[in-house]
Amino acid sequence: MKKLITILFAAVLLSGCIEGEQHRYSGNSGSWSMTYKVVESQSGSQQVEGLLNYIGPETAPERIEYSMSTVTQSQSATGIPVTDGKATLQNTNCVDCGIIQEHTKIKVEIKWDGTSETFHLDEEES
Repeated sequence: MKKLITILFAAVLLSGCIEGEQHRYSGNSGSWSMTYKVVESQSGSQQVEGLLNYIGPETAPERIEYSMSTVTQSQSATGIPVTDGKATLQNTNCVDCGIIQEHTKIKVEIKWDGTSETFHLDEEES
């Protein structure tokens, strides 16, 4: 009986880690296009992934800095390497943080080589 209770408890505990809703966002500026994915788990945490593509007319920069913000949270980083015109943003996990809600507008600012561009990411229709 103890084994059965332990197995049931473990199943309930692990079910909170199963992926819940996914939200995909995209947007672009004159020099950058971006995709961003937010995966919410049933336990209240989220995982985010982002990819920037340089689409500008000149040679892609070697490094960038970026900031992203919503009404409830923001993140930024400097010295992000750009390889073959692509920059991968920090893949992060967050527990008990400001979850990015459905239909949220995300403001993005990219800075490189003395230039900056700002644009918004809009949620893609599923």
